Amino acid sequence: MRKIVLAVALLTLLVLPLTIHASSQSAERFKVVWISVDSANYYRLFNFSREGSLPTFKRLFEEGAHGPMTVIYPPATAVSHASLSTGAHPIRTGISGNTMHLPNTSITATVSGFDGRHLLAEPIWMTVNRSGLRAAVVSFPQSTPPAWRVDSSRVKLFNIYDASITGVTPSTLYTNNRAISGATLVTITDARNWTGLGSLGTVSRAWEFNFTLGDSRWFVLIADNTGDGRPDVAAIVAGAKDASRALTVLREGQWSRPLNTTIVRGGSTFTIAPMFKLIKIDVSDFRLYRGIARPMEAAWYNDPALARGVWNNVVVRVGAFTDGDWFALTRGWIDVETYMETVNFTNTFFREFTLYVMRNTQWDLLMTYTPVVDNVYHQFLGMLYRNMPYYRADQEAYYRGLILRTYRMVDEFVKAVIDSVDLRNTVVVVSSDHGQCPVKSIINVNAVLYNAGLLSVRGGAIAANETRAIFFSQGNVYVNLAGRETGGIVRPEEYDRVVDSIVRAFQALRDPSTGEQVFDVVMTRAQAVTLGVGGPTAGDVIIATKCGYTTTGGVPSIVNGTAVVFSPAVPLRTLVADHSSVMPTYPDLHATVIFFGGPVKRGFLGLSSSLSIAPTIAELLGIPRPRDAEAVPLAIREAMTVTQTATVTQVRTTTVDRTVTSTVERTVTNTQTVERTKTETQVRTTEVPVTKVVTSLLERTTTTVERELRTDLLAIAALIALLLGAAVGFVLRR
Repeated sequence: MRKIVLAVALLTLLVLPLTIHASSQSAERFKVVWISVDSANYYRLFNFSREGSLPTFKRLFEEGAHGPMTVIYPPATAVSHASLSTGAHPIRTGISGNTMHLPNTSITATVSGFDGRHLLAEPIWMTVNRSGLRAAVVSFPQSTPPAWRVDSSRVKLFNIYDASITGVTPSTLYTNNRAISGATLVTITDARNWTGLGSLGTVSRAWEFNFTLGDSRWFVLIADNTGDGRPDVAAIVAGAKDASRALTVLREGQWSRPLNTTIVRGGSTFTIAPMFKLIKIDVSDFRLYRGIARPMEAAWYNDPALARGVWNNVVVRVGAFTDGDWFALTRGWIDVETYMETVNFTNTFFREFTLYVMRNTQWDLLMTYTPVVDNVYHQFLGMLYRNMPYYRADQEAYYRGLILRTYRMVDEFVKAVIDSVDLRNTVVVVSSDHGQCPVKSIINVNAVLYNAGLLSVRGGAIAANETRAIFFSQGNVYVNLAGRETGGIVRPEEYDRVVDSIVRAFQALRDPSTGEQVFDVVMTRAQAVTLGVGGPTAGDVIIATKCGYTTTGGVPSIVNGTAVVFSPAVPLRTLVADHSSVMPTYPDLHATVIFFGGPVKRGFLGLSSSLSIAPTIAELLGIPRPRDAEAVPLAIREAMTVTQTATVTQVRTTTVDRTVTSTVERTVTNTQTVERTKTETQVRTTEVPVTKVVTSLLERTTTTVERELRTDLLAIAALIALLLGAAVGFVLRR
């Protein structure tokens, strides 16, 4: 009997440490909501928050763990999000650009880097899937539902950007003004054979035109209600000239609600819900804007019932704008304030989409996205920089206000998410994929190749059978190599010589107005491995511009036998800020990361890497890191601290004549507690007279020493238990 009691006691000692350790592991699991705010630069967001303009972000900065974040090259949206979701460099993810060229295809053929079928590394939603947890991806680059084999009862995938109908989805402007670029031209005539005119009130005179959406015909009746010979309202009708069936009746300056209806395209029926705005009601210069029209019937979801709920409860109510309509703005279809309305519609859609999925699914990880900061940065950020040639002091405050207005939209989005979760068991993560630099000049890379005799243009198109090298986007220049490209013309023995010619052409390029070099980096593919760039989708030559420049591809403009390399950035006609081919070492390109809620200890994280976000989220979820992740989790829990020197300084290096920076450094060691400090630093820049930059260190009270001590005690207890277990066996044998 004594032997049995002794054995039970010893076995209890054996099991107890393991039980304690297992319970401590299970207690560390938290739900996570991850919001990606495209282009949100840490320093600008931090400063806006300190001004009191963003109350939600102010709370996050005060109570969460936060810091600036370096991102991978090229810092393009598809590339950076692939690395965010996997924790891996582009050489592993296979995503090297928003637009990519694949081997074994024609040199002019491309694929989208946003398509999940090209993502080679494991994204965190797949890690969740194989770990038996639940995930809902509202929107995230590469979340293409058909690309991933998941248990759709546990993992809900959406990507609204995959919902498209050729010739229907892009926005347009219906006008009879032939001077407006790229619009849909219509012919306005006197109205004939209409019924139901009484539904519009008194109609003294009426005009009409029609247009097609897919294969379906729509009619617009323009009516004079007052008898003064001028039009007052426009009624939009689908399918028949019956004013009583109008989907909407608009006055000048008014938006329609989302018009939930069906159209036919190629024999298939699609549900769409476009929104219209009557820009100008003048029969000699009529302008009716239609926003983007994404269909319900497309492969943008893996749970049809849930998607139908999203359509009926979100899209029908707030529309489905998925970007501020820069295309319409830069073509003069809409003005700046209308553009900002499309930005607001976009943020509202993603906010309401996110909230609906949050409330109608079971999830451990929820991922979502908003593009609106990226949208307004591209169009307006450059107007804040005094060294940009188009800068106007009398406009700076207005455009800064537009950017702040956009951040307020995002602030409301984040607040709505926070208000919908239990912060005791949920961590809210807000991150971005990059920042942006102002742009003064746009470089047509294919023009450089043309002038170097490496690219051929015939009949207004690039001639693949005569082109030795080509550029599409995001720093990748591809060689038309025989045996690799279909129809390749560069023999393998010529490859090194062609690559050398490309490198020399870009190294020699100078800005004609300043004489400065425009590229920070010109590398071969082999050299670019040091940047984490490589693999079959990477270019044979990798280029990166200085801040102040951006690149474009396409067919170059040729004047007197020479291709035009440089064109100026023009406000409201081209982008005036960009990120996609700029080295992310510039602070302007630094992204944002914030962790808030759950076990997160408030504090400044220092300058972290975007590759650490997915591993950190996996650690919070209590699951393994994504299989291809290259980084370790950030120290964000209360039980963690890190020895670090934290200095937050925003330094602009965009063709700056002189930069004066003053910073304050403090070091957090493993055993000291540092009280929260705020030191304002003035940085002389070319953006504004004084940019406020704050160096903040927040207290950390639980030390690594304590954490390691607890781990060591568990290990010692386990060792003792094992020894006692051996003793049990010896006693029982006797």
